[in-house]
Amino acid sequence: MRQFMRFSTRFVQHLLTFIAEWLSFGMGIHAIIVAAGAGRRFGGKKQFIKVRGRPLFFYAASVFQNHGKIDTITLVVPKSRIRSTRKAIKDAGLSKIRSVVAGGKRRQDSVVSGLRSLRSKSGIVIIHDAVRPLVTQSMLTKGIAMCRKRKAVILAVRVSDTVKRVVRRRVQDTLPREGLFLVQTPQFYDLRIIRKAMKQADFRIEYTDESAILESLGKPVYVCKGDPRNIKVTDRKDLVIVERTLS
Repeated sequence: MRQFMRFSTRFVQHLLTFIAEWLSFGMGIHAIIVAAGAGRRFGGKKQFIKVRGRPLFFYAASVFQNHGKIDTITLVVPKSRIRSTRKAIKDAGLSKIRSVVAGGKRRQDSVVSGLRSLRSKSGIVIIHDAVRPLVTQSMLTKGIAMCRKRKAVILAVRVSDTVKRVVRRRVQDTLPREGLFLVQTPQFYDLRIIRKAMKQADFRIEYTDESAILESLGKPVYVCKGDPRNIKVTDRKDLVIVERTLS
């Protein structure tokens, strides 16, 4: 009888923990779209360049807008672009964009700015590059589902080409492809975990993405299968691919 009572107590405790975690994820799913880059390699702020009559950021934002599980969107832009961006959002009918906030000098600074705009204390936050306009609904659905279980999830595709380490144009060695992935956005995080990680991270270091911050703190990050077509616009040739895909 005592063993049964101890078992019952443990079961109830585990059940309550599960319910609490499940409820925390029911507090909302929010997106932060980062559009604050200077676009130095591109030669201008590519997130605002017109593609088929719309600013490039519109295409990623519209995918989030039309996904049934996304509650709110925060758009992070250069401070000088806030007013014009708000007008463009209104004209485009992107009603889920609740906040347009100023970004920082680095990606991580812009993400922190986006996180500060969120009122929710718990839930899921999806962080995405505005210059990845070919994100799809299925990517969001898969990432959300996996984040509910794993709490920190990135999209990535396996490296298929030969990878070499080069110094001053001279090949040093060839890296084994096994276990190498090319990381994309969107990335999916438990809101409490990413906020805590941002507070604990050493911001003297420049991180290339949010998963690198979690890695630096010893936190687990999991991979969800990405799509090679989910390209990041870095030069003019990429715009040709985007326009062709969107047509």
